[in-house]
Amino acid sequence: MASTDWIDERLDRRQRDARARMAARKLSKIRKQRVWARDIARVMLVASILVLGVLAVEISRKAVVVLNHADAGPISSATTVLD
Repeated sequence: MASTDWIDERLDRRQRDARARMAARKLSKIRKQRVWARDIARVMLVASILVLGVLAVEISRKAVVVLNHADAGPISSATTVLD
């Protein structure tokens, strides 16, 4: 038995090394996925901020138009019909 102990130790070391390599690959894959997810989240955040900015501009333009029409007074054709 003593003559095969070195083989057992070598096999155990190889198995540990293989497990360590597989764990490192798995961690690397997880890190890449996280980086990818963060990049997508950043792009989506920028896009949503741009959309909100466009909506704010359009709402303010519509409000200005409504206020301008309100300041213009009554429509002349409507007043002639009532007279």
